[in-house]
Amino acid sequence: MTAGDDGTSLVDLVHRRLREEIELGELAPGTPLSELSLVARTGASRTPVREALRRLAAEGLVDLVPRQGARVSRVSARSVRDLFEFRVLLEPAAVRQATAAAAADPELHARFAGLREGFARIQREPPSQGRSRAFYELADRFDWAVVGAARNEHLRRTIAELRPHTARLRNLSHVDPARVDVSVAEHLVICDALLAGDAEAAAAATAEHLELSLRTIFRNLAEAPGDALDLLS
Repeated sequence: MTAGDDGTSLVDLVHRRLREEIELGELAPGTPLSELSLVARTGASRTPVREALRRLAAEGLVDLVPRQGARVSRVSARSVRDLFEFRVLLEPAAVRQATAAAAADPELHARFAGLREGFARIQREPPSQGRSRAFYELADRFDWAVVGAARNEHLRRTIAELRPHTARLRNLSHVDPARVDVSVAEHLVICDALLAGDAEAAAAATAEHLELSLRTIFRNLAEAPGDALDLLS
């Protein structure tokens, strides 16, 4: 691994790679992150690896345990509940603002219409890993489109900071393939309300989507290996 031509440092590259692996579930909660193994795997020296781990720890994605080293932070029922309670405060508000923005901006409205067509296309496809990956990518684009359309700078920044934690929980929410079908349908409801200019309906559909996702995550947490998860009341 070498520094990028765009000025991206080795620290940035290692940090980005590890964060993506955590978000995708390739590095599961509780996985040890030995500096030596990361040096061998990334080709970077110990200094950028150590700094990347510090960044991930600051983001809450990695735990730095004294005399034990680093590990991917565990997921607890309490942390999940706290995250979703916060998201329910933020994301319906962002969708309200995005709905108003799309109603006033034909180009933005067309962008959301294109995303809506993407969800409809995925809904018509048979279940497969490729279909699930396509949905995750499209849902991520939709979420970022909503964030970008929100007018409140502090709201945009706060939601963006939560995205890595939201992304890693998606793996727990969609362990059951049937949940993908449900989530596609939920996104279509949100899109339809947004495109119709009904901000309150879009916000309500967003809140319902978050509530159903939370229930699914709790169900899957209860069935997950105990060494990767720390279930708290």
